[in-house]
Amino acid sequence: MRQLVTLPHNLDAESSLLGCLLLKGALYGTVEEQGLVPTDFWEIRHQNIFRAIQELYHSGRTPDMVTVSEELKKRGELDFVGGSVYLTELLEAAQFTSEAALKDHAGIVADKSLHRQFIKVCEENAALSYRQESEFDDIVNETTNELIQLSIRRNTRSVVRIKDVITSEIDSLKERIEQDLALQGLTSGYDSLDGLTTGFKPGEMVVVAGRPGMGKTSFALNMAVEMAKKGATILFFTIEMPATQLVRRIFSQECLINAKNFTTGRLEPDEYNRLWQQVDTLSALPFYIDESSYLTIADIRSKAKKILVEAGRLDAVFIDYIQLMRDSAYPDDRVREVEHISRNIKLFAKDIGIPVITLAQLSRKAEDRKDGIPMLSDLRDSGAIEQDADVVMFIHRDMSKEARERDIASILVRKNRNGQMGDVKLKFISHYTKFAPIDETAEEGF
Repeated sequence: MRQLVTLPHNLDAESSLLGCLLLKGALYGTVEEQGLVPTDFWEIRHQNIFRAIQELYHSGRTPDMVTVSEELKKRGELDFVGGSVYLTELLEAAQFTSEAALKDHAGIVADKSLHRQFIKVCEENAALSYRQESEFDDIVNETTNELIQLSIRRNTRSVVRIKDVITSEIDSLKERIEQDLALQGLTSGYDSLDGLTTGFKPGEMVVVAGRPGMGKTSFALNMAVEMAKKGATILFFTIEMPATQLVRRIFSQECLINAKNFTTGRLEPDEYNRLWQQVDTLSALPFYIDESSYLTIADIRSKAKKILVEAGRLDAVFIDYIQLMRDSAYPDDRVREVEHISRNIKLFAKDIGIPVITLAQLSRKAEDRKDGIPMLSDLRDSGAIEQDADVVMFIHRDMSKEARERDIASILVRKNRNGQMGDVKLKFISHYTKFAPIDETAEEGF
């Protein structure tokens, strides 16, 4: 005989929580901070009682036995919930009146609710697969989006005491002083740039923008590999370029192999030696590449979480590039599509607690100006990218014949919420697709 399966719930936690609020209605604010809503309760009558408490609190009245009974009577729900007799039973079921215990019980109720919602999402989307009325990728994206929203709610903690934040910041400051840590985040690999940004920090959305041919991908690879060499686990999304081409660039940059020679296979003896000296080291880097040609924010979230499980950590995500991403919710409105993608990249960075470095194309407006120097308003398709980003930097190279001979590139930091703005000069070594510090290139004779 098939056993009936009951959805996850905990009636003891629900009863205890409601009883506590009937005793100390002023503590409702603590429950609201946990994001608890009436539908999180398994029992319908518990939902009604919690909704009555919620309404009383929001109207400025203190919930208790008398006020809650009156509110339920006014709604015509008092008899349905079991009358004053059941409210009294809830009072007797209250095993605590402390704020800490209330948070714990609210957490249990919310957790059971999330499990039920998870089951519902999976069942509903499984039914879509049974019917096969939608494309597989659409079903996967919809399922992933809904599960991501559950995950975000699970990790929501929007209200914190200033005392807790101050304690955390003071401890962090002491650590930086004791260890002489100038950086607060991941290094870019360029001291002069780190001096402006103090590193790429958890939750930041960093935009590296430029016109085609300026070296955005090469610059991003330089930074990503340098982070990985220092132990950071990196996930690099390359939408336009296959993984094999990306790896060739890494070989050129790190082994100082002429990119043309690598493509033709005609390596010089010293290049061949450098390649084999470095290949094992590069292979061991905690560096993951995703070469999906169709990429959504749901794909990024699910693949990032897969790496988190597989590698045990994830320190930074790179996206090459944002205007190549897609969002099926806005197929006919490119501006709104990019706005939605940009906002969700920022939310993803904040949710997962790592920096997300995304490349971006610029419009042709910069080329129409005499100096050709890019501005924030040049970000293509949407001003939302500028608004959402914590850091915006442009790669600018003077393409005149004289300037190209000097190979000088400017990294223009034009927005920086947590640091300084300014310009950084680097040398772009085109045959290695490598950006190098000016002083380093002078020492190595590039």
